Amino acid sequence: MKMGNRPDAPNKIPLGLVQLPSVSRRDLIAGTAATIACAVLPVSSLRFARTTAPTEVLTSVERQSLEAMVSRIIPAGGYGPGALEAGCVRYIESALGDAYQSLRKTYSEGLAALNSYAMSHGGKAFAALGAAAQDKILSDFENNDRVGDYSDNAAFFEIARRHTLEGMFGDPSYGGNANFAGWDLISYPGPRIYVTPEMERMDAKLSRSRVSAEQLMHGSH
Repeated sequence: MKMGNRPDAPNKIPLGLVQLPSVSRRDLIAGTAATIACAVLPVSSLRFARTTAPTEVLTSVERQSLEAMVSRIIPAGGYGPGALEAGCVRYIESALGDAYQSLRKTYSEGLAALNSYAMSHGGKAFAALGAAAQDKILSDFENNDRVGDYSDNAAFFEIARRHTLEGMFGDPSYGGNANFAGWDLISYPGPRIYVTPEMERMDAKLSRSRVSAEQLMHGSH
């Protein structure tokens, strides 16, 4: 699987390793933010304490490794910011201190294995490697290739990929999707209180709403 590149074709969503869930334009508009949130956010994540200071759960080395990892899952490029710039690491770390705290050990072990594998194959920590070397290591994890004594590589990769999607495309009130980068990437116009038949047309040109679902529901713009 080719990773880390954003194609020039404007009709494709360039997400490196990521395969987006299938959500139609009509569903995105008619369902507003709830639809896109449910497409990438599990119910358990909806009980985060929102708009609070991020919880520091990861060590500095773990955070650097995760930053490098998400930056290759959804890289920045001509289409705009990637997962790192969109605050996906902040989202994941906050979640690990709350709804996903049961996965803290999974991340600790997975990121340690990622670094160990990087050191044995590239002579550097994962975050210090070039993009091509990082992509190769992530492909090995994704494909469940043997990475030393660690056997949960594919499962860990899928968890991190899923959480990166959540941080990229979920409602900004959960800590990710900074400056609506994820919504801009998939041309999601933002939540609406109501939807007219004209807005549901596939060729409709909608102005983008720069408010989160949280702001829309509580009137705090």
